[in-house]
Amino acid sequence: MAGEKGGMLNASARDGVQYRKATILQMLLGAANNGCGIVFYLLMMYASYIGTQGYGIVTILVGGILMAMRIFDGVTDALIATAFEKMSPKLPKVRIFLVSGWLLASLGVILMYDWAAGKFTGVAGVIVFILVYVLYIMGYTINGMGGGTVGIMITNDPTQRPMMGLLSTMFSYLTPMLLTNIMAFLILPRHDNQYDMPCLAEACWLYVAISGFFMVLCCIGVRKVDVPEMYEALAVNDANKSSGDKKKKSGVTFKDIVAVLKDNKETQMYMLTCISDKFAQQIGSQSVITTLMSGVLIGSYTAAAMIGNVTMIVGLGFAFFGGIFVARYGAKKSTTVWSWASIALGVIMIVFCVILGPKGMSKIGVFGVPLVIFCILQIGFTATKMVLTTTGSAMRADVVDYELERSGNYFPAVLSGVYNFIDKLITSVSSLIAGACIAMIGYVDTVPQQGDTPTWPILIMGVVVTFGLPIIGWLINVICMKNYSLDKERMVQVAKNVAEKKKAAQAEQQ
Repeated sequence: MAGEKGGMLNASARDGVQYRKATILQMLLGAANNGCGIVFYLLMMYASYIGTQGYGIVTILVGGILMAMRIFDGVTDALIATAFEKMSPKLPKVRIFLVSGWLLASLGVILMYDWAAGKFTGVAGVIVFILVYVLYIMGYTINGMGGGTVGIMITNDPTQRPMMGLLSTMFSYLTPMLLTNIMAFLILPRHDNQYDMPCLAEACWLYVAISGFFMVLCCIGVRKVDVPEMYEALAVNDANKSSGDKKKKSGVTFKDIVAVLKDNKETQMYMLTCISDKFAQQIGSQSVITTLMSGVLIGSYTAAAMIGNVTMIVGLGFAFFGGIFVARYGAKKSTTVWSWASIALGVIMIVFCVILGPKGMSKIGVFGVPLVIFCILQIGFTATKMVLTTTGSAMRADVVDYELERSGNYFPAVLSGVYNFIDKLITSVSSLIAGACIAMIGYVDTVPQQGDTPTWPILIMGVVVTFGLPIIGWLINVICMKNYSLDKERMVQVAKNVAEKKKAAQAEQQ
């Protein structure tokens, strides 16, 4: 049988399909723009701080503005995805989007955190804050649209896609670790451990430089697939369509975008799975929530950063084996298995923190048994989340190929745009919810800072948001996978069907 002869690492021989392959270096560099996006995302986690301190906007209003901007961000995704697909295939579309998007996003954040901060208050402060945020959103979306298609275009080999997802996950987790250390050990100590305006301005310039480095790496990695021949080959439609359909103007329409959501059940399940996870994690990763856990309960940004370093590095090692699991069993089964593992660890983390209590959480910041137990649990918790991030990347690529088989349309940017639109529409409330959560425990006109007195309300709010909400997301994963048909065997058939249809279409055009 071909599946047995080929072995897991030779999918073409195993499945009888000629897959598109990439080198490790191509995949590594191509995944680098994920780091660029993460840098901007992490920087904007401090938007509530700069909005309050730099523009005189009260905390709850800042949360409302951030929610509105998130919705606007989702709308721009669909529009920019359409622009990407309609752009001439003779142009290096991915690199154009990467560079132009980075330039706009960089200008937006520099204005927000430095050049315009502290110069406007009242109504003017609100207006300027919104305008520079809009500029950032446009750039971030354009850059992300280019980067979001890279992993799909570089390879369609089912054994390489989990590796591509793992490399993207590596940037997603190592980049925050790098920036957390820079903030905790370099920037915050220079500003008395306070997130004040000079601190955020200094961080902004450094973050922009790091994001630019990642963007350039991605441009290098994608240069071999960001060529006219690639887009012309991908633009081939289903040969079984009627001649009238084949003659219609090439390019994506709003109707195509609606059809992806309306008719593709697998896309619906994929989106619900990834969005539910991200919704919970985005609330928990808001700076005001992480400050509750690291600055108030553990009581030391430095100790929390060191714990994060250890758990992240060891967790990545476990995540590598998780990537092998995904390559062997497919995204569907992997999502189910690792969701249950994450749920179990999340419950244990909640119980452990409650046992320590608000005063006892500070023991995590010094060497001892609580620190060791917390590190072990955090390693497992981090590793399972990394594997789920990897399965999400593989699942997105699978859904894109399935849409090609189903409708004859290869729309990587459209699928990314539709996903981002729904994702941002739903998760737009994350900043508002985080702001409401801290307001419920007394932070109405102020934000949490290191040195605040730890209390039971702070502990309960911290662990519920950090560990409890993700558990709900993972339960949704399990339910969605029961209604998702693209398992490992089905994706082999998808690849075969797509290859046959492309051959038929090309032969008809000759």
